Amino acid sequence: MCKNTVLSKQVQSLFVGKSGVFYTLIIYIIFSSAKVNGQNPADTTLLLNEVTIEARQERKALKEARQQGVPVSVIDGKALAGRGTSISEVINHQTGVKVRRTGNAAGDTKINVRGLEGNRVQIYMDGFALNTPDGSFSINDIPLQFIDRIEIYKGVVPPEFGGDGLGSAINIVTIDAQGSFYDAWYAAKSYGGNEGSLLYKHYFPKAKMYSAVMIGGEHSLNNYTMQSPFVDGLTIKRDHDRFRKLDGAWTLEFKDAYFDEFEIENVFFTSDRQIQGVQTNIQHAVSSGWLAGTTPKLEKHGFLTGKLDMKFIGFAAFGINHMNDTSSYIYNFDGTRLPNSYRGELGSIPNLSNDKLQDYRYTLNLKYHLAANTRLNLNNDFRFVTTEFNDPEADRYKQANYSGYSADVTNIISSMNLEQRLWNKLTLLLTARNYYYRVAGQTVDLTYGMSADAVEADESKSVWGYSLAAKYDFTRSWLLKLALEHNYRLPRSEELLGDRVKTVPNTKLRPEQADNYNLGVMFDRYYSNFTRLQFEANVYLMNVTDMMMLRSSNGFLSNYNLGKTQLYGADAEVKWDINRDWFVMFNATYQKSIDKMRYVPGSNTPSVTYDKQMPHIPIFFLNWSLDYRKDNLFGGKGQYNRFYYEGGYTDKYYYGYALTASQNYIIPSSCIHTVGAEYAVLDRRLLLSLECHNLLNAKELTNLNYPLAGRTIQAKIRVTTLKW
Repeated sequence: MCKNTVLSKQVQSLFVGKSGVFYTLIIYIIFSSAKVNGQNPADTTLLLNEVTIEARQERKALKEARQQGVPVSVIDGKALAGRGTSISEVINHQTGVKVRRTGNAAGDTKINVRGLEGNRVQIYMDGFALNTPDGSFSINDIPLQFIDRIEIYKGVVPPEFGGDGLGSAINIVTIDAQGSFYDAWYAAKSYGGNEGSLLYKHYFPKAKMYSAVMIGGEHSLNNYTMQSPFVDGLTIKRDHDRFRKLDGAWTLEFKDAYFDEFEIENVFFTSDRQIQGVQTNIQHAVSSGWLAGTTPKLEKHGFLTGKLDMKFIGFAAFGINHMNDTSSYIYNFDGTRLPNSYRGELGSIPNLSNDKLQDYRYTLNLKYHLAANTRLNLNNDFRFVTTEFNDPEADRYKQANYSGYSADVTNIISSMNLEQRLWNKLTLLLTARNYYYRVAGQTVDLTYGMSADAVEADESKSVWGYSLAAKYDFTRSWLLKLALEHNYRLPRSEELLGDRVKTVPNTKLRPEQADNYNLGVMFDRYYSNFTRLQFEANVYLMNVTDMMMLRSSNGFLSNYNLGKTQLYGADAEVKWDINRDWFVMFNATYQKSIDKMRYVPGSNTPSVTYDKQMPHIPIFFLNWSLDYRKDNLFGGKGQYNRFYYEGGYTDKYYYGYALTASQNYIIPSSCIHTVGAEYAVLDRRLLLSLECHNLLNAKELTNLNYPLAGRTIQAKIRVTTLKW
């Protein structure tokens, strides 16, 4: 975490861009001259002191990201640096995005973009895929103050990213600091939440080298109360939901050697999480684990030839995951307990696992400048994951020996992209991709009980996809975007191999595939130095086949390919910078996710869910915000003040298929209000913030059976010498 480790980009520029600023400067010079000794300006030689001209201009990186030929929303990280909330909460207010959670810290979080969620939404940091097989690294593990911008892609993903998100992706771009700095912060949150980190980065000018060290941690009880979704009138306290984590990194970065950037980062991560029950009061089951790895990064403009740019990011890691679930009792929320013949609270067998994971991956991108307005991009994305399952406790219960079996999953995605700019108006991006995967090794399907035998798996598949994206700039303010894509998502190791606790393997999974169609329009205009209006609207259609979903099987879960789904919708957003202090935003999203499987898989029986809305996918939601920012509001110098309000409304949607009028599988609508304040002194070297989420304590439910905490408060203090 700082451009792999987290860091900052110092962007300071003085410019005269708008005619209003230019003429103001001319008038200022004329009148200042006229007042010197009462003389005529033409007869006077005037020496002016330094003149500072203030004007707002969008940073180049933000502007270029927003004006790509693919549908994308961009969030400026400068507005996030002081907040104590999480990335998932920030993106939950964007068009076409909804986040579903099962609790507070470390609760299962699913990011839904245009009806797609889970592994279908690829998560990147600085263009490198983050979705880890064990789920050890979460998007919320990146502190907000080290983010330059967040890019949310809806439809076609830029070819230089590689990866195989099914039409949607989120890229977290970290800041790249120049010079030495330190940054320390601590946040206290409701329900026993404590989080913080310390980062120090030092520049050695003679060696042209940076060294950075970061350590961070989190501890949360998550002990809020909620109403039982199974027993009317029963209030449940989450008394077994503690979460602890510790992470760190050490980075060496070399500048201006043969490579423009050469970086090696060594990381570690360890966590311990109690498992909260809802139907029964789980009291003993705990999951824990650790991961250690190294990330090399090489970047070179003019690699081998002056027209070729190269970027390589790799990752090699080893980790161990533990599941401790050996209780001899099942506990109820009324205080009673029952003997448990399975000797486990989660599934039908006890677990005391010690599973080993090795993860190797890289992304290599080569960009060749064929001509002034033409670029050829080649990308190769490689992932190899090997998992070894070890659980002597489960073996004793099954009276078998399944420990020591291992399986490998290999994913390779190769792409070629041609980008061309024509007539200084039209930008075209044409991409071809090859997707290859292989699963090999020994797997065990525990649904067969005592008779389960290890099966030698060796499955592979190769498919092709393509995309076309176009952007046309009608004027300086108006542009049109069009994109179509036929793409795939390869099965992940956790989907193919399961976890031998609740999920069993299915090595016969096929890749998901989708046909995406996107059309969007964008308006962006500065009316003065500090007044700006932005508008964007999009419509889309997506047909997905072979969607992988979890289904129940003899008390276990397994992933299956479930046929066809059609997703379509529209979204729009307006942003208005009223003046240098006030900002408002409003967006709206309407999306439908329809089951298009006519028959029950593997039969000629008509499906009762055909043409029905898919469960757990929001249909209509709104977001709005009001933001006030002011320097030196209370007098003095070097002070910064910010007050903000965010609101969001989500209409009711379904946690099951609405098959009859009498069924009531409804997640109720919610309207959530958030307010916050930031205050900084010493030119933002010391910052204090306070935020209240769900101010009115409204009932919030985004996932069946898991009501959220209601009103929560978080306070943050930050000390830093990091500058933008």
